[in-house]
Amino acid sequence: MMYKEKHIKYNYSNRFNKKIQYIVIHDTGNSRKGANAEAHFRYFNQKGRNASAHYFVDKDETLQLVPDEYSAWHCGDGKGKYGIFNYNSIGIELCINEDGDWEKTKNRAILLIRQLLLKHQLDKKCVVRHFDASRKICPRKMSPVGWREWTLFYDSI
Repeated sequence: MMYKEKHIKYNYSNRFNKKIQYIVIHDTGNSRKGANAEAHFRYFNQKGRNASAHYFVDKDETLQLVPDEYSAWHCGDGKGKYGIFNYNSIGIELCINEDGDWEKTKNRAILLIRQLLLKHQLDKKCVVRHFDASRKICPRKMSPVGWREWTLFYDSI
């Protein structure tokens, strides 16, 4: 196992035995110094955040905040038109803190994604951007120049 289980007490729900069909990639949108995986655990492990993700990845570690068998609240409640929802997906947040290392973070995320694809018997085409679920520009750090960095990241999986 290449991640550490550090489960939050709040901000997730039952998956109701829905099959995992997607892995949704986000970035945290938080570039402050120290905004690593541990900092996001502390933030989301409080009542009333009304958001979460299964995994947070930084340059040094990957934390699982929500077990895969539960729904993290990362991409929507099922009312969107793109078919990608909290209950049928796993959410992965890449930390973009300025004192991190973006290349190392991406490489750790690629290893995690490969592991999850095998674990859940999913095809690579099931790896999508938050943008694909809701049209939100996320992962924003990969969006410039026509999502060029996303394409390179995706091709590395």
